[in-house]
Amino acid sequence: MCADAWAGTDAYPTAASAYVLAFDDQVLWSRAADTQRPPASLAKLLSALVLLREPWDNSETITVSKAAADIEGTQLGLHAGEQLRASDALTAMLLRSANDVCLALAEHAAGSADAFVTRMNALARDLGMLNSSFRTPCGLDAVGQHTSASDLLILARAAMRSPEIASRVALERASVTTIAGRHITFTNNNALVGRLRGTIGLKSGFTNAAGKCVIAVVERDGHRIWLVMLDAPNRWWVADGMIEAAFSRPQREGR
Repeated sequence: MCADAWAGTDAYPTAASAYVLAFDDQVLWSRAADTQRPPASLAKLLSALVLLREPWDNSETITVSKAAADIEGTQLGLHAGEQLRASDALTAMLLRSANDVCLALAEHAAGSADAFVTRMNALARDLGMLNSSFRTPCGLDAVGQHTSASDLLILARAAMRSPEIASRVALERASVTTIAGRHITFTNNNALVGRLRGTIGLKSGFTNAAGKCVIAVVERDGHRIWLVMLDAPNRWWVADGMIEAAFSRPQREGR
């Protein structure tokens, strides 16, 4: 897609270090949409697509390694050697943004995190995410890892075309049960789901380098708002206001 496609008006200059908001296929507002930024856990959407690109057996058993159990950041709280079904692992990765589950899935699929990241970057190129480079499956801060708001809009559209992803990211809460019978319940980290009318996804994220991030997809009356915000200190309130303004704009203009 040509650079002009991302050239929306910067109507919210203090909303985020970088953002892009699209009404269906039209970019309305953007700021630094092609500037390289850390992806935080938004990278897990690409990991999910990599996992689903292969023949997907959602009943397959995933075993948590010591490296996965000891990973930093948000976790499901799994121990080394615990097992769970692939379907449950994908749900926990997308909703809870659990890094232990994310790394376990990557290791299971590709044999190692590095091998999985190679697949991530290949898929990113195939999708047209030409301003992105990934170094970790789960979005943890790493030297040389970056993406952009415009690339993440491409990723968001691809993710929502996947029924396995779209059906999960619209949930307010979910639960998983390990093979040994341990039951774990969690809520969606995306605070807009269940609170902002029409929100059907997609993903939140945070690291020290990336700041607070979110991709939101909201559907009303047959139209969709796509909002990517990177390093947005007040992401929930500001996203709510931007999305409501975007939906009211076509009505004011008689569209």
